[in-house]
Amino acid sequence: MLCSIVLMPKAHAAMADTASWRYNITPYLWNVSFDGEVSSQGDDFLVDEDYSFFTLDNLDNVLALKFEARKDRLAFLFDGLRARYSDAVSGPLLTKRLAVELGYLEGAVGYAPWTSRNLQVLAGIRYLYLDTNLGIDSIRNVEESNDWLDPLIGLRYGNLLVSDWYYELRGDVAGFGGSTDSTVNVQAMLSYRRGETLSAEIGYRYMDIEFSEDDFSYNVTMQGLFIGLGIWF
Repeated sequence: MLCSIVLMPKAHAAMADTASWRYNITPYLWNVSFDGEVSSQGDDFLVDEDYSFFTLDNLDNVLALKFEARKDRLAFLFDGLRARYSDAVSGPLLTKRLAVELGYLEGAVGYAPWTSRNLQVLAGIRYLYLDTNLGIDSIRNVEESNDWLDPLIGLRYGNLLVSDWYYELRGDVAGFGGSTDSTVNVQAMLSYRRGETLSAEIGYRYMDIEFSEDDFSYNVTMQGLFIGLGIWF
């Protein structure tokens, strides 16, 4: 799920070359906890509010990548993630099995309309897909596939913290009559950039998704630390 990803460049306060395009590619890992309720045909499969599974414990495979192109006040942002998780929840009588393959692809334009170029307005779209396999022992097995496309708007702010270290804050909301009831995405990041080629980042991301269609509902919060290594050119 998701998510969103899609973060500002690391040289907000030290833009020595604003007249030319700069590009960044960053593979990353989001160690996400998955809390909430997934239900199909009126049956709730995740009902414990304390239930969660973590990327490094229950991750089968993952591919996540960000790309940004920036020039002066303008930026084009792309973020994509595909991940598969699986887990079994044992109850007093039955064992519930959950396998989720989720992903998102996001594109947005950022523009700084004010004197300060550190604050940008974001507008774009986020495509999400979800394949869910829900089973109760050998009694029942339900498979659901859903995807949806929503517009998003938001803000992001980044600046120099100390020499070679930068921070960034971002928030956006999606839905607005699209497929999702609502999506809230918030993230904070600290990055280190030395020279003109490599950067490293660590941050925290929170995404809350509420989606319902016919007899299927997906009300889930995903949050956790992410790390990435970027290449600039």
